[in-house]
Amino acid sequence: MNPLRFRYFLCIGAFLIFLINLSAAAQETRSLTLEESIEIAKENNLTVQTAEQNLKAAEAQVRTARAGLLPRITANGNYTYFKDVQKSVIQAEGGFGFPTPGGETDEMPQPSTDNEADLIELEFGAHHNLQGTLNLTQPVFAWGRYYFGYQAAKLNYQAVQQDVNAAYNQLRLDVSEAFYGALIAREFVRVAQQSVTLVEKQLGIAETSLQAGAATDFDVLRAKVQLANAQSQLVRVENAAVTAKDAYKTVLNIPLAENVSVKGTLEIQEKQQMPPLNLDTLIEQALKNRPEVHRTQFGEHAARKQVDVAKTRRLPDLGFFTNYQISQNERLTQMNRIWSLGVQINIPIFDGFATSAAIQQSESVLKQLQLGGAQVKTGVEFEVRNAYLNLIGAQTRIEVQREAVTQAQESVRIANLQFQNGIITTVALTDTQLALAQAEVNRLQAYHDYVVGLARLEKAIGQTLQ
Repeated sequence: MNPLRFRYFLCIGAFLIFLINLSAAAQETRSLTLEESIEIAKENNLTVQTAEQNLKAAEAQVRTARAGLLPRITANGNYTYFKDVQKSVIQAEGGFGFPTPGGETDEMPQPSTDNEADLIELEFGAHHNLQGTLNLTQPVFAWGRYYFGYQAAKLNYQAVQQDVNAAYNQLRLDVSEAFYGALIAREFVRVAQQSVTLVEKQLGIAETSLQAGAATDFDVLRAKVQLANAQSQLVRVENAAVTAKDAYKTVLNIPLAENVSVKGTLEIQEKQQMPPLNLDTLIEQALKNRPEVHRTQFGEHAARKQVDVAKTRRLPDLGFFTNYQISQNERLTQMNRIWSLGVQINIPIFDGFATSAAIQQSESVLKQLQLGGAQVKTGVEFEVRNAYLNLIGAQTRIEVQREAVTQAQESVRIANLQFQNGIITTVALTDTQLALAQAEVNRLQAYHDYVVGLARLEKAIGQTLQ
C-alpha cells in the first residue's frame, strides 16, 4: 500500500476514534447528591433569579429615595445665533427725551425726514450669544417627608430580602421532593424487577412440576398470567421513573436530554434521625424564623412610613436655592456673571383633595398588610402542624413496615419450599409474593414520606432541625 495513503487512513481512523470517545464522554451519566442538586438549582432556578432581580430593583429604589435628601445640582447652557438683530432709529440730538442745550424735555422732537443726518440707527443685541447656568437646590425642612420615604424604601428592601430567603427555602423543599421522588421511583423499579424474577422462578417450578405430574395446566397458566401482570407493572414503574427524573431535571432547570441520576438512599441516616420535638416549640420557632413572617413585618413598617409621607403633603416645606449664570456675545468686552441665592417656601392651599385621597390609600394599604400578616401567621402554624403530624406518622409506619417486610420475606421462603413439595398451590404462593412486594413498596413509601416530611418540617419552621 502507498505509505501516504496509509497515513491518510490512519489519521482518519484516529480522528473517528477521538469523536467516538468524545461522544461517550458527553453521554456519561452525571450522578448528583441532594446537596449538589440544591446548589445547581440555586444557580439555575428561574424563580430564585426573579427574586434576586426584584432585590436589585428594591436596592435601586433605596438609592432613589436617598437622593431626595441630597442637594440637586443642574447645569445647562445654550448658544443662539441671530441672523438679523433688532434695530432702532433715534434723533442725533435730544434722542430718548434728553434735553438739548437750553431746551426742554417736555416733548421729544420729531425727527425731520428731510435731513437724514439727524437720525442714528442702533442695533440692539448680538448675532452670537452664549449662556450657561448652574443651579443648586436643597430641601431644608419638609416635616420628614424625604426621610420617611427613604426609611420606607429601606424597609421595602428588607422585605424583598425575605422574599429571596423564602424562595431559597421553597427551592430547597422542591429539590428535596423531586430528588426523593426520583429516588423512590428508581427503588420501585427495583422491587418490580424482583417481582418479575420471583414469578419467572415460580413459572419454572410450575412447568417442572407439570412435567413430573405434580402440577396441573392451571398452575402453569396461572403463573404465566402472574408473570404478564408483573411485567406490565414493571413497564409502568419504569415509565414513572422516567417522569420523576424529568420532574427532577425541571426543578434544577437543566436540559431534559442531559443524562443525570440521583445518588442517595431512602434509608434513614443518623443526621436524619428526628430529635424529640414539641409542637408548640416548633410553632414558636416558625413564627420567629420564617421569612414570610418577617416579610409582612417589614412591609407593615414600610407602609406606616408611607402614611407619614402622605400626611406631610398638606404641610408647608422650605427649600434653599442658588444659581450662577454667565453670558457672552461679540459686543461685550467682558463676560456677564450673575450669582444669586435665596430660600423658597411652598404652602399647599388646595390640591383638589389629592392629599386626603393619598392618605386614605396609604392607610388602606397598611390595613391590607396587617390582615395579610395575620393570615400568614395562621398559614405558618397550620403548615407546621401538618408537617409535624405527617412526620410522626411516617416514623411510626417505618417501624411497622420494617417488621412487615421481614415477615413477608420469611413467608415467601416457606411458601416456595411448600410449593416445591406440593403442599400449597400456585395461588397461595402468588399471594405470599404479592404480600412481599406490597410490604416492600409500603416500606419504601414510609421512608420516602419520612425524609420528605423532615424537609417539609424544616421548611415550615425556617431552620434545620438539630
